[in-house]
Amino acid sequence: MRVCQLLCYILFLSLISIISCQEGSDYERMVQRELASGVLNDSLFLGYHFGMHKEQFFEHSWSLNQQGIVTGGNQVEYRIDEFTHPAKMTFYPDFHRDRIVRMPVEFSYYSWSPWNRDLFSDSLIVEILDYYEDIYGPGFIRTDHPETGVEAWLKIDGNRRILVFRRDDMRARAEFLDLSAITDD
Repeated sequence: MRVCQLLCYILFLSLISIISCQEGSDYERMVQRELASGVLNDSLFLGYHFGMHKEQFFEHSWSLNQQGIVTGGNQVEYRIDEFTHPAKMTFYPDFHRDRIVRMPVEFSYYSWSPWNRDLFSDSLIVEILDYYEDIYGPGFIRTDHPETGVEAWLKIDGNRRILVFRRDDMRARAEFLDLSAITDD
């Protein structure tokens, strides 16, 4: 009788492990499928792109600044007037071997205040997703952030992963990641 119980227990744990691995690997399967497609989507926004050398990033930012398109010091700031309320996006890339591999972007409304619920980040996310679907195409899916577990919207096209999620009441965040760069080390 004990052997039967032990075997049932082991079988139960094995099934749980198999089911957990299958559920947890949806994201990994999606990444592998998109990378295997061979599609390269290196464009980000405003002329920035994955693989852009650090020196090119600074030169391009300086040029955009001279044209009055962006401002900034430690981060680059871009004003968005296409939303229901004027908003800004601030960004500064992560470099690997002096090339852009990741671009975190924070969004907020200029008029945000704690007493104005219409300008909280949950409303901002809806506008970001509409804005990004116009630029990058439809197909954002609701999921959990693969690293932090927070609710996020995900789109993977070839090597380019875009995640959009709530940072806090005021800010929403988008993260662009070159998936091919994190697998090439």
